[in-house]
Amino acid sequence: MKLISINIQTNLHNETVLAFFKKEKADVVCIQELLEEDFDYYKKELNLNGIYQPWYYINNPLYKELEGKKMGIAILANNIIDSGSFFCTGKEENILKTFDEYKSSEELQKNNAIVWADIKSDDGFVYKYITTHLPVTHHGECTPYQLEVIDSLLAHLDTMGEFVLCGDTNAPRGRESFGCLAKKYKDNIPLGYKTSIDQNLHKVKGIQFMVDCLFTTPLYKAFNVKLVDGVSDHMAVVANISRN
Repeated sequence: MKLISINIQTNLHNETVLAFFKKEKADVVCIQELLEEDFDYYKKELNLNGIYQPWYYINNPLYKELEGKKMGIAILANNIIDSGSFFCTGKEENILKTFDEYKSSEELQKNNAIVWADIKSDDGFVYKYITTHLPVTHHGECTPYQLEVIDSLLAHLDTMGEFVLCGDTNAPRGRESFGCLAKKYKDNIPLGYKTSIDQNLHKVKGIQFMVDCLFTTPLYKAFNVKLVDGVSDHMAVVANISRN
């Protein structure tokens, strides 16, 4: 199965992102920072089914025109036979509050979620895919809250059997937070890649952090793994996935 995982930066690159998806024709598309209002649009444009979980209200002065919109994570594919989501920290009720309630409370903003989908391949096997978006830190540093979220994530993942995990960790490879995941699962991003931040499209130039991930448990093998720039402010992770 062909997989693409990418942080699309809300709606800032929709035209480029959709053109890339249509060109690549992946079986499974995992998206981070997808606006809730764009979920159905993406499904229709790609002719795919999907699961979506909002976890965050946009409240950033850099994106004033997006203030108050919900964004989240999604998995798009055909032949989804089961799917779900859970919150590593926070809870769904937090994102059901009004925007004014949400932005007035730091505790309501401490949400981090995953979505998962069991997807049947053309040869009849079922693959489990999981995607997430972990807490941002300003300079790629490891923080107690980021570690708290990762500890909760790992506890949930322990209950989920075998899977492919992808997404934006916001935790640079080689540092403690990323290492918590790499100790348990195979890191499939080739070591030759030093950053997954698009050097032209990201608002901050020169960032050399490998933060976008592709982990697998022993049942799965990732091959032909590559990063593709020119799509969004994060590079797209493209891979083929098979069962061992």
